[in-house]
Amino acid sequence: MAYDHDRGMPFTIVRKGYDKDEVRRYYDRFDSELRLTATDRDAAAAQARELAIQLEDARDEIDELRRDVDRLSVPPTTAEGMSERISRMLRLASDEASEVRAKAEADAAEMVSVAEQESERLRQLYETKMSELEDRRAALEREHEQTMTAARAEGTRIVEAAVAERDRLTAEAEAKRAQVQQDFEITMAERRAKALAAIEELETNSKAEAHRRLTDASREAQRRLQVATEQSERKIAHAKELAEELRVLRSRILAQLLGIRGQLDSVPAMLASVNRESELLDNAESSAASDGESADSGDGSDESDSPSDEQLPARTK
Repeated sequence: MAYDHDRGMPFTIVRKGYDKDEVRRYYDRFDSELRLTATDRDAAAAQARELAIQLEDARDEIDELRRDVDRLSVPPTTAEGMSERISRMLRLASDEASEVRAKAEADAAEMVSVAEQESERLRQLYETKMSELEDRRAALEREHEQTMTAARAEGTRIVEAAVAERDRLTAEAEAKRAQVQQDFEITMAERRAKALAAIEELETNSKAEAHRRLTDASREAQRRLQVATEQSERKIAHAKELAEELRVLRSRILAQLLGIRGQLDSVPAMLASVNRESELLDNAESSAASDGESADSGDGSDESDSPSDEQLPARTK
């Protein structure tokens, strides 16, 4: 480790300036001393204020004692018209009061003197402390200013060095990028050539495979077409046979229907002749009945059972 004694900085010089830990510890110690100095100053000021208050209290107490002495030193009445004994007692009391007052005044003067001396001593101590604190503060401010100036200069130097290092690294990175780009282009050209060759080979194989599949498909289509043609021809021949059989069957059915129609045409004439015969029979029966009734009235009941000559021909008919 090396220290920067030329600039008056108690810091170790490292690669890029002062040691950060030492600088931080130095400023922490500087801040602690400032806070301690401010605390001492506040304590001295508080002590001076307290002594001033005590001095005022002592002065008030002295004034109170003086008033008590004055009050006690005044005789309650004059010596005139009193006995000699009372006069002596009053004089003794007055003398004693004078002594007490003198002693109290002496004690008060001594206390005031001591308090004033203590106050003066504390004031001088306070002024001394304040002067020392002011000198210390000025020294610390000067040291702080020097440290900040040196730190700024060192920071500027570090920034300049960092900028130079950045430019150098940028140039190196640019050169490396150009080299990498060139290598990448060469590699991509080789891969592109290999890929094109593979694509051409794949295309050739694909065309051969497609031609083979087309040939197989054509053969299969021709075979299926021939099979379908044969099946359709067989079905057409079978359909023709069925049509011929249906035509023959139709002719037979038509002939039968014509015969049935002829028979049906002769049915009305037969029905008409049957109706005429039925009417003739009805008429003959009614005539025979009327003739029988007339014969019963003349010949008897036996003749009525035999048929008449007119009825026989009618029944024969």
